[in-house]
Amino acid sequence: MSMDKNNSSMKHALFVAFHYPPEANSSGVLRTLKFTRYLSEFGWRVTVLTVKPSAYEVVDTTLTAQIPNDVRVVHTKYIDTKKHLAIAGRYLSILAVPDRWIGWLPWAVKAGKRLLRDEKFDLIFSTSPLGTAHLISTQLSKYSGLPLVIDFRDPWYEEPAEEGMPWINHFFAPKLEARVIKQASNIVTSTQQLRNLLLDRYPQKAKKNITCVLNGYDEADFEELPDPKRSPNDPFVLVHAGGINPEFRDPIPLFKTIHGLAKEGKIKLEKILIRFIGPGDFANSPVMEKAVKDLNMENVVEFLPRVPYKQALTELANANILLLLQASEDTIGLVPAKLYEYLRSQKPVLALVYPGATQEIMEETNAGWSVDPRDTDAMAQSFLSMYKHWQAATLDKKAASLESLVKYKRRELTGQLAEILNSSVN
Repeated sequence: MSMDKNNSSMKHALFVAFHYPPEANSSGVLRTLKFTRYLSEFGWRVTVLTVKPSAYEVVDTTLTAQIPNDVRVVHTKYIDTKKHLAIAGRYLSILAVPDRWIGWLPWAVKAGKRLLRDEKFDLIFSTSPLGTAHLISTQLSKYSGLPLVIDFRDPWYEEPAEEGMPWINHFFAPKLEARVIKQASNIVTSTQQLRNLLLDRYPQKAKKNITCVLNGYDEADFEELPDPKRSPNDPFVLVHAGGINPEFRDPIPLFKTIHGLAKEGKIKLEKILIRFIGPGDFANSPVMEKAVKDLNMENVVEFLPRVPYKQALTELANANILLLLQASEDTIGLVPAKLYEYLRSQKPVLALVYPGATQEIMEETNAGWSVDPRDTDAMAQSFLSMYKHWQAATLDKKAASLESLVKYKRRELTGQLAEILNSSVN
C-alpha cells in the first residue's frame, strides 16, 4: 500500500516508541514493528516518532526492511543521561527520572507538535518501556486533545522496588504512572497478569479500558527459513537466544544439573552442546568462566555473538531444545517475547521459570518442560527426559502444535489492537 493510497479513508495514529527498527537490543521492538506492519489491514496508517538510530547499542537493518512503505518514521535528537551527562561514569539520579532517556522528551514533544499541526491524526499511542515514551505521548495528547492509548510491555515499577532502582526513580514512578493512566483513554498490556496488576492499582479505570494484547510470532518470518540441518552424529543441541545475567537468567544451575547427571553416568557430556546466541557480558564474566571450567563443560557450552533476527530464527530451527531462562519473583507475571518464536519454531522448550505467566503458556500449548530452577530434582528429571526423547528420536512429539498457536499470530493480535484503537476514537 502506498503512502497516499486510501489515506482519506484510513484513520491515522501517531506512535511514540523508543524501541523501533533498526534497534535490536530489545525483543520488544518486534511488538511495535509488527503492529505497524499489519495495522493498515485494519484501517489504520501509522507515523512513528522515535529517536535517531545513534541511540541504539545494537542494530539490525533486516528489521528495518520490514517497515511497510506506508509507515512514516520520524527520528529526533536525544540526550542519553548515562552517556552525555555523566562525569567519570556517574550521574545524578534526578537526571534519569523516569529513565536515562528523559532527554529525548523535549525533542520528541517538539517534533510531535509539529506533526500534529501539519497532519491530521486521530489518536496517539505509546509503548513502554521506556516510561519516557508515555510522558511524551501524554503531553502530545493534552496539546492536541486526541485520545491516548498506552501499551505496557513491562510494569513501570515494582513493589517493593526492584533491586538496583534508585530511590528517587521509585519515588516518582507511581506519580508519573498515575498521571499517564489518568490521561489515557485505553491501556494495553502484554500479559493478563500485568493487566490484573494495573486493575488493582487503578480500580477507578473500567475493566474495558485495560486490555491484554499478548505478544506473538509473525508467520511471515518463518515462511522462507531453510530446512533444519541434520546428520546422524549431531550432538543433543540446546539453544538460548538473547542475553543472560546472574539475576534472573542464569544458566549455571542447569550446568550443575547436567554435570551431576553425567557424573552419575545417566548422560554423556560429549553428546551435549548448549549454544547461547548473543548472551552479553555475563557470558565472559569470571563467574561464568569459573563455573564452566569447574564443571568440565568447556566443550559443552558455546557463547556466540548476536546475529540478525532471521539468522537467529534459523539457529532455533536447527536446535533440538530451546532454552528459556526467566526466574525471579518480579518476572512471574511476564512472558519473554522470544517464547512465541520458540513455540512457532516447533521445537520443545525447556523453560526454567518460576510458576506464573510463562509456565501457563507452556502448559496450555504442551510445548515441552517448564521447571522451577529452585527444584533441582525436577530439573534433573526434566533434562533426563529430554535426553531420552532425543535418543529415541521422539522429541518432535513434545513440541507445540501449530493449531495451539493460532491465537499468537501477530496479524490476529494486531486486529485486537485495532479494535481498541477504534473504540478510543468512536
